[in-house]
Amino acid sequence: MTCAIPTSERRIPCDLSRTPLLVLAVGATLFATIASGESDTAEKVDDNGSSSAPAAAFGVGDVVELGDWRVQVHGVVDPYVSTNDFITPAAGNRYVVVDTEVTNNGSKPSTVSSIMCFELQDSTNKSYNMTITGSSTAGVDGELAPGAARRGELAYEVPEAATGLRLQFKCNLFSSGSATINLS
Repeated sequence: MTCAIPTSERRIPCDLSRTPLLVLAVGATLFATIASGESDTAEKVDDNGSSSAPAAAFGVGDVVELGDWRVQVHGVVDPYVSTNDFITPAAGNRYVVVDTEVTNNGSKPSTVSSIMCFELQDSTNKSYNMTITGSSTAGVDGELAPGAARRGELAYEVPEAATGLRLQFKCNLFSSGSATINLS
């Protein structure tokens, strides 16, 4: 079966019988890419750089390896009070700022994105978006060379009643596995 697709100046013939094959090929390629993804397991690293057994959750101060990444939460300010009078949380909310360091342990440059790699959740599994608090400390976003690290703050606005805050870290789109860091 052929058809004609009008363009601005002429008509181009096409064969619609190949469309299902094209869709199938693209779908198979996408499935193979996702299915072949790595399975990263988060592990706590000690002061000597040795990994210990995988853990379900980590705490503030723990050095955590996940795939080619190493992440550490150095501290949490909860509630964080902005020094800028014009930047305040909405009524009934508070700011939480997480001092975080990320290291690229891979052999190639990689990009870390605070929006794509980190997620803050509470005890009810509700997620919160990053926000601006007026802090003078930069975030962790950017490209990191192999072995390079970046330290910065991640800021979130959460309800006053939110408890059990934890930071989820996953920075590899095509792998399974993440690290959960309890912030309390």
